[in-house]
Amino acid sequence: MSAPAAAPQPVRVLIVDDSPTDRMAFKRHLIRGTPDPCEVAETSTAREAMEHLAQHPVDCVLLDFDLPDSDGLKLVRSIVATHGTHAFGIVMLTSATNVEVAVQALHCGAHDFLQKSAADAIALRRAVDNAVEKVQFQCQIEEQRQALAEKNRDLEVNVRRLEAEAAERRRVGKLLRESEQQLRLVTDHAAVLLAHCDSDGRYKFVNRPYARRFGLEPRHIVGRHITEVLGAEAYAAVETFLQAALAGHQVEFEVQVPYDTMGPRWMNVVYAPEILPNGTVIGVVGVMTDTTQRKNGEKDLEKARDEAVAASQAKDDFLAALSHELRTPLNPVLLLASSAAEDERFPPEVRAIFETIHKNVDLEARLIDDLLNITRISRGKLALERKAVDAHSVIKDAIANVSADVAQKHLSLRTRFSAKRQVLDGDAVRLQQVFWNVLKNAVKFTAEGGEITIATSNPPGAEDLEITVTDTGIGMTREELARVFDAFTQGEHAGGGGSHRFGGLGLGLAISRMLVQSHAGQIQADSPGPGLGSIFTIRLPLAAQPEEWPTQRGMALRPAGASRPNKAENTRILLVEDHEATRAALQQLLSRRRYQVTAVGTGAEAIAVAKEEGFDLLISDIGLPDCSGYDLMEALSKDKPVKGIALTGYGMERDISRSRNAGFQAHLTKPIRMESLEKAIAETLAVSVSRS
Repeated sequence: MSAPAAAPQPVRVLIVDDSPTDRMAFKRHLIRGTPDPCEVAETSTAREAMEHLAQHPVDCVLLDFDLPDSDGLKLVRSIVATHGTHAFGIVMLTSATNVEVAVQALHCGAHDFLQKSAADAIALRRAVDNAVEKVQFQCQIEEQRQALAEKNRDLEVNVRRLEAEAAERRRVGKLLRESEQQLRLVTDHAAVLLAHCDSDGRYKFVNRPYARRFGLEPRHIVGRHITEVLGAEAYAAVETFLQAALAGHQVEFEVQVPYDTMGPRWMNVVYAPEILPNGTVIGVVGVMTDTTQRKNGEKDLEKARDEAVAASQAKDDFLAALSHELRTPLNPVLLLASSAAEDERFPPEVRAIFETIHKNVDLEARLIDDLLNITRISRGKLALERKAVDAHSVIKDAIANVSADVAQKHLSLRTRFSAKRQVLDGDAVRLQQVFWNVLKNAVKFTAEGGEITIATSNPPGAEDLEITVTDTGIGMTREELARVFDAFTQGEHAGGGGSHRFGGLGLGLAISRMLVQSHAGQIQADSPGPGLGSIFTIRLPLAAQPEEWPTQRGMALRPAGASRPNKAENTRILLVEDHEATRAALQQLLSRRRYQVTAVGTGAEAIAVAKEEGFDLLISDIGLPDCSGYDLMEALSKDKPVKGIALTGYGMERDISRSRNAGFQAHLTKPIRMESLEKAIAETLAVSVSRS
């Protein structure tokens, strides 16, 4: 027994009328007393109507001509301009004296009109059904027109293909005729050197270019032996290949031939044996090309390639050095801030200040990475430091970073954190960068006194966190929405005719999309139109967060019971760092943690200390003034195995690999956090090392 047919969907009608009485009457006509009641929504103004149509699907719009914020004709034009002429039916309600208005409404895109005085239940339903049927009919006509256009295009393609095939046949026929003519002249006008010799090595034929190569005419060469024309040394260079051809083999080779008259020349040669039907080889046909210029070009190209590789390496070295120089001054700031933020001896408000410094220096370091490694970013190869992240805390941190701009423009920034689950498996700094970019964008494009709302929710049926950022700014056109996440772009009306009045490179949203995608999420933008604000929606998968995990505020969460790095009171650390501020900060922080620290600034000093005092762990910068950290590790490892941690501003994969190969057990890229250093110390001390 087949399943019963699904019930037809009710017709969705939007009534736009500022009269509550009329709306109630029209709604009653459309819902009651009919076997197919309509689904009715109501608005009283043109603005409410446009907002409803932007958010809800409808089948027909009943609109009054007289509205408090517009007239019916303007509203019809706005609807058609936004949604097209066939998105849904439009019925204009007029008075008995407004027949001319009704006609104008039809010209503007309405599908029917009805006098209010005659709008009883039957007439009203007939007008709605008529408008809906007109839209459906127009849509069918449009589909048929498109199908016909597609068939016409297919027909045009086939006609062009047949014409092309006919033209190709004519072209091939012409080429065949021309080829027959050219073959008659090929021997004297070939671009290659042609020679035909008998089995004794005497010329039977040469073309004119071949003869002129030796300053002769073809008749002066025919009958002579090869050695008489080439010279003894040149003949010796090709003799082996010539004998192979006389043995019945076709050979192709490239060789430098030392001619008596021209000097050494590179030649590409093909020798083909002349064979009788009985298999006897009676001669050789040679086709030769002078490749000296190409060979010289290859040498020049190889030289240019080597120079380009050297230049590229120099660029990479420069960027690495620049990265090092930018990171190094941040290192003591981050060390001291990260340590102070966790030091319970400070009051909470002071620790909060240090935490803000810590987070922003950390973010600054990541931004340096972005600028210096834009190729890696664009290819999606940026490494993420994934942890359990409280998204609400990260959003609050991003809000704090734009709070000054919000206050300066007198904006109203509201939050509505409705999500019950907000823990993500992600990189807190990168996620903060995403939220900061989107918030900064909203602040930038929202006029003074405007509003920005950040909301979170858990969409039903999905293990996701959805974050929306809504503003009342300048909005975007459909064309601008299509390229809003492209690099180096801003909207046309945002640019003010090329003035770029809002500033920026247009990279923030492009980088945000890449970072969201690297977290297996999605980001999209929407806008009702210019001047109507924008909505950015970010959707990220939730982490499988155990119930016992804490929910304290912070950029990253640690599972309950997760151990902090162990402290070793008797561990002797040899600290080698030429940057005085970093050396002093590290020595102070490590000593405070009861490590026995000896700090020096050069490799020579480190070697001297190692001989006198000994140590359990080496923590060394790579770029030292008198040697590299790699050289230092090699020198210290000669007598006994050494446990070491490399500290450096060089953080590319090749740098990490080189540190491992030199014998370091860990590689930390500046600026570093004390938490990361403590963890690396604990892990390194736990590793067994042996001499390689």
